[in-house]
Amino acid sequence: MASTKDAVQFYWDPVCPWCWITSRWMEDVGRQKAIDVRTGGFLVYARSTKVGPPERFRVSHLMGLRALRVAAAVREQHGLEAVRKLYTVMGTRKHHDQADIGTVAELESILRTCGLPTDLAAAADDETWDKVIEADMASAVAKAGKDVGVPLIVLDGGMAQGFLVLCSVLLPRESGGGTVGRHGDGWAC
Repeated sequence: MASTKDAVQFYWDPVCPWCWITSRWMEDVGRQKAIDVRTGGFLVYARSTKVGPPERFRVSHLMGLRALRVAAAVREQHGLEAVRKLYTVMGTRKHHDQADIGTVAELESILRTCGLPTDLAAAADDETWDKVIEADMASAVAKAGKDVGVPLIVLDGGMAQGFLVLCSVLLPRESGGGTVGRHGDGWAC
């Protein structure tokens, strides 16, 4: 297990393309610098329930909620490494293949690809998992403030203050640039 200085907490929403881009960067950072990347769910829709999302985003947000419920069940029953695998497949299906990751059939296929029990897809319709998602979100808000969104990274094993990632800084990685290096108590691109 990594020390707190070599661990980060990464909060993500499965339908957010910026979270997907950042997650790929975080995976690279984890491999390059032996950093333990711990994940937590964050549903942007839940942060905007007073007003509600615009109609054009409602379907996407419901898709994200159903996917996060499954991720919460996977984390409880199979651990963080299984969630990392799940999000990699889930993100690829959503952001590259344009699949609806909120359907039970697609979630079963994702779970099967990850070598996980397909019956976990039933969590998509189980509102009891919302408490786990809400707890993750409360943790993120406690670390980064009430006006936070995602992608969100919290350094020092999830104990430091969190910061919202500006994804435009990460995009050069796709063109072969953007190396990651240790800088004081944090990381720099």
